[in-house]
Amino acid sequence: MKSSTSWAVALIAAAIGAAGGYWYGQRTQSDANAERALAKATLAPTNGPAVTATPGNTNALFSATLDDLQGQSINLAKYKGKTLIVNFWASWCPPCIAEMPGLSRFYTDHASNRVQLLGIAIDNPSSVRSFLKAHPVSYPVLFGGMDGTDLSTELGDGQGGLPFTVVIDQHGRIVYQHLGQTSYEALQAILAGNP
Repeated sequence: MKSSTSWAVALIAAAIGAAGGYWYGQRTQSDANAERALAKATLAPTNGPAVTATPGNTNALFSATLDDLQGQSINLAKYKGKTLIVNFWASWCPPCIAEMPGLSRFYTDHASNRVQLLGIAIDNPSSVRSFLKAHPVSYPVLFGGMDGTDLSTELGDGQGGLPFTVVIDQHGRIVYQHLGQTSYEALQAILAGNP
C-alpha cells in the first residue's frame, strides 16, 4: 500500500509540475507576444512618406518645461524665434537609433544658422542616460515621459508612433511633420524649402 501511495503522490506532483511549467511557458510567451505587439504598434514605418504639415499646437510645446540629462528644467519657450527641429524618440526604438547619427551630423553642420534640434526621449531617464553614454549625440536631449507623448500628439503625431519629427519655423508654424525614420538629406531639403 505504501508503494502505491508513493506512486500516486509522485504522479500528482509530476502533473502539478507539468501544469505549472505549461502555465509559466504560456504566460512567458504571452508576455513576449504582448511586448512585440506594443513595439510594433509604437514604431512607425522606417520608409513611410512624410506627413503633410497639419495644424498643431506649438503653444503646448513652447509652454512646456522638460528636464535635460543633468536634471535641469528647461523652458522650451527659449527656442522661440529659431527654426526648431523636434525629434521624439526612445532608446528601444530601432528606427530612432538608426536616424540619430544623421541628426547629430545635421545639428553640428547647422547649429550656427539659428537652427535648433531637440531630441525628446519618450523613455525612462536611466535607459536614456545609459544609451547616450554609449551613443552620444551633438544636440540636446530632454526627458519627455508622458508629457512628451502629449506634446508629440499636440504637434500632429496622431498615431503616437516613433520616431516623430517636426520642423517649426521662426514664426512658430509647423512646416513639416514626419512619422518614421528621417535623414540628414530630408532635413536639408526642408531647410532649403523643398520638402
